[in-house]
Amino acid sequence: MRSLSVLLRALLAGIVLTLCVGAFAQEDPTATIDKARAELDRIETRLQDASLGDAELEQLRARLDPMTVNLETAIAALQPALAAADARVAQIGPKPKEGEPAESPEVTKERETQAAARQKVDETIKRGGLLKVEAAQVADQITQRRRALLANRLFVPSRSIVDPTLWVDVFEETSRDLASVRSLLADVRDRVSANLAPQRLALVAVALVAAFLLMFPIRRWTAAVGERLVARQSPKSRLRRSATALFLLVATTLAPLLAALVVYMALKGVGWLPDRVQPLALTMVRAAGFVGFAHGMMKALLAPGRPSWRLVELSDRAVEEIKNQPLIIASVFVAGRIVDQFNQAIVASLSASIAASGAFALLNAATFALAIRRLREAQRLERQEDADSPAEGEGGFNLLLFAYRLAIFAAIAVVLVAVLVGYVPLAQFLANQVIWVTATLWLAYLLVRVVDDFCTTALSSESRFGRSLSDGVGVRPDTLEQIGVVLSGLVRLLVLAVAALMIAAPWGLGSNDLFGWLRMPASGVNLGGISISLTGVLAAVALALTGFALTRGAQRWLDKDLLPKTRMDEGLKTSVSTGVGYLGTITVVMLALAYLGFSLDRLAIVAGALSVGIGFGLQAVISNFVCGVILLAERPIKSGDWVVIGTDQGNVRRISVRSTEIELFDRSTLIVPNSDFITKSVKNVTHGAPNGRVQIDLSVSSAVDPSEVKRVAIETAKAHSTVLAFPEPQLFFTALGKADNSFSLYCNVPSPRQAASVKSDLNFALTKAFADAGIAIAGPAAPDMAQAVERVAEALAGADRGRSSSATAGHDASDAPPEAALRPRPAR
Repeated sequence: MRSLSVLLRALLAGIVLTLCVGAFAQEDPTATIDKARAELDRIETRLQDASLGDAELEQLRARLDPMTVNLETAIAALQPALAAADARVAQIGPKPKEGEPAESPEVTKERETQAAARQKVDETIKRGGLLKVEAAQVADQITQRRRALLANRLFVPSRSIVDPTLWVDVFEETSRDLASVRSLLADVRDRVSANLAPQRLALVAVALVAAFLLMFPIRRWTAAVGERLVARQSPKSRLRRSATALFLLVATTLAPLLAALVVYMALKGVGWLPDRVQPLALTMVRAAGFVGFAHGMMKALLAPGRPSWRLVELSDRAVEEIKNQPLIIASVFVAGRIVDQFNQAIVASLSASIAASGAFALLNAATFALAIRRLREAQRLERQEDADSPAEGEGGFNLLLFAYRLAIFAAIAVVLVAVLVGYVPLAQFLANQVIWVTATLWLAYLLVRVVDDFCTTALSSESRFGRSLSDGVGVRPDTLEQIGVVLSGLVRLLVLAVAALMIAAPWGLGSNDLFGWLRMPASGVNLGGISISLTGVLAAVALALTGFALTRGAQRWLDKDLLPKTRMDEGLKTSVSTGVGYLGTITVVMLALAYLGFSLDRLAIVAGALSVGIGFGLQAVISNFVCGVILLAERPIKSGDWVVIGTDQGNVRRISVRSTEIELFDRSTLIVPNSDFITKSVKNVTHGAPNGRVQIDLSVSSAVDPSEVKRVAIETAKAHSTVLAFPEPQLFFTALGKADNSFSLYCNVPSPRQAASVKSDLNFALTKAFADAGIAIAGPAAPDMAQAVERVAEALAGADRGRSSSATAGHDASDAPPEAALRPRPAR
C-alpha cells in the first residue's frame, strides 16, 4: 500500500520544487550557493548516525532535490554574468608583449578589475557545480543505505510458520495481545466520549451519508453519465471503447476511496481517532481505494456482459471464469495490510506478528494459485470456442498468459519456501510485490491503449477533430496521421518508463529518486562538455521550425511579390529564391546548434574527427552540393533552359542541393547530379541569344534559274508570321552540280523552341511555292512501271531459253553416276 502513493508524492515533490525555484528566483545566486553549502553540511552530519531508519533517510533524501534545483537556477543565473565578463576582458585585450608600446595605467587597472570580477563569478559557478556533484553523491549514498536496510529487513531469519513453538508462543501471548486490543478500544471510547457534542455528531452523520451516496447512487449515476458522454462525444471506434474503460476505472476507484476519505477526515476532525489509530485508519482508506481499483480494472479490461466494449480479446465464458480473481486477490492483500497495521497499533507480540504475516503470505500464494487455475480454465474455454486458435504458449494473449503464469509459479515457490524456512518478511514482501507489479502493468496497459487510440483516432482524417485541425493548421491529413503515430509512440514510451520506475519504487527507489529521474531530461545531461536537456532540445526544435517557416515565407514573398515585378528572367528568379532558401536553412541550423551549445569550434572538432571515417562516403554528396552552389552563382544553366547532356536533351525544371531535374521532350524526368554540369560538356541551347535559327537544305534542277529559286524561297520565308524580319532570311548557293544545284535557306525565329515547328511549316510552304512556280525539286526520278514490267518479262524469257538448251545437250561420260551408286542397297 505504501508504494501506491509513490507517484503522488513525486508529483507533490515536483510542485514543491517548482515553488522553491520561484521563491529563489529573485535571490542572489551567491547566497543561494552558500545556503546550499550549509544545508549539505547538515545532511552529511546527520548521515553519520548509523542508526537512521528508512523514514529518516527518505526525509534527508527529500531535502536534496530542492537544493539541487536551486543550485541549477543559481548557476544558470550566473552564466550571463560570466559571458559578459569574458566579453569585457576580451575587449580590453591581453597585456602588451615585450617590445610593444606600453599601455596606460588606467587600462591596466581596468583589466585587473575586470579579470578579478570575472574570476569571482567563475569561482562561484565552479562552487555551485561542485555542490551539485556532492549532492548527487550524497543522494546515491542515501539510496544505498536504504537498499541495505531493505535487504537486512527482508533477509533476517525469523521463526518458521510450521515451528510448533511459534504457535505455543502465540497462544501464551494471547492474553497480552487481547489486553492491548482492549486498551486500544478504550482509547477510542474515551476519545469518542470526550467529543460527543451535537455538532460533532452531526458532522459524522453527514460524513456517513456522504460516503453512502458516493458508494452507491453517485457512483452509479456518474458511471452512466460518463458512458453516455463518451458515447456521444466519441465516434464508434477504439477511442470510444478505451475512453469508456478509463472512465470506468477512475469512477470505480474514486468512489470507495473518497467515501473512506470523507469518513476518515470527519472522524479525525471531531477528534475520535487517537494518534496510534490514525495510521490504521489511513491504511483502511488506502485499502478501500485499492479494492475499488481492482474492481474497476476488471470492469475496464474484461467488461463482463459487454463483449463489444472489451479491451482484452476473450469470450464471455472465459471472462466469467476469471472476473472475480482480481477482487479476491485485492481483498486478501488489503486484509493482510490492515492486520499488519493493526498489530503495529496495538504493539502486538512478535510471535503474533510473525504468525499473521506468514498466514497472509500463504493466503496470497493461495489466491495466486487459484488465479492460475482460473487462467488455465479460461484458456481451455477459449480453445473450445475457436478450434483454430493458436496452441498454448503461442499467440499474443496466450504468450502473455504463459509468461504471467510462469512468474506467478516462481513467486508461489519462493513465498512457500521463505515461509517454511523462516523468512516471513521476505515472503510477505514478495507476495505484496507480485500484486503491486500486476496492478502497475495492467494500469500501464490501459493507459497505453487509451493514448494510442486517442492519438491515432483523434488525429485521423476521418475524425471531426482531425479534419478541423488539418484545415485550421494547414497540414495535410496524411501528415497529421503521421504526427499522431509519432506522438502516440512518445507518450507510450513515457508511460512505460514511469511504470518501470513505479515497479522499482518498493526496492529502494523513493519518490524523490523517481522525480529525479523524471526531472533529468528537463534539467539536462552533460555530454562532452555540452549540456543537453529536453527543454533545450524542444526550444531548439521550436527555433528551427520558426526559422524554416520564416525562410519559406521569405521565399513565397520573393516568388509572388518582389521578383515578378523585376526584369529578371525566370532562371535568375529561381536562382535567387533557391539561394535565399539555402542561406536561411544554413542560418537556422547554425542558430539551433548554437542554442544547444554547439559552438563553431566544437563543430569543427567534431567535423574533423568524423571527416576521416565518412569523408569518402560523403565526397560525392559534398561535390554535388558545391556544384549546385556554383550553378546557382555562375548560372551556366538555369531553370527553363534547353540543355543537351550526352544523348538526352530537355528543359531544366529545378536545381536542388544534390541534383538537377530535366524534363525530357517525352515528358519523362531525368535526374542529373550537379557535378555532371561542371565536369562534363553540356550544350545549352538557350544560354546565348534568345533567337532560334531554321536551316532548310534544298536541291533544285540545274536547268532552273538560281535567281528564281532565291526569289521564291525568300518570299516564302518572309510570308511566315513567326520568321523574324531582322535578321532577314537568306538563301546560300552551297553547291553547283551537273544535274542539280544545292541551296541552304536560313531564317531566324524568336525562340529555339519554335525552330522545329517553323521548319515544318516552311517545308510545306516551299513545296507548294516551287510547284506553283514550276520549279522541280531535284532528286532520284520515280520508277516507270511499264518499263519495269517489260524488263521483268525479258528476264523471265531469257531464263526459259537457258533451261531448254541445257535439256537437249549431250552428256559426257563423266556425268554418269558411279557403279556403286546403281547397285541396289540391301534391305535393312
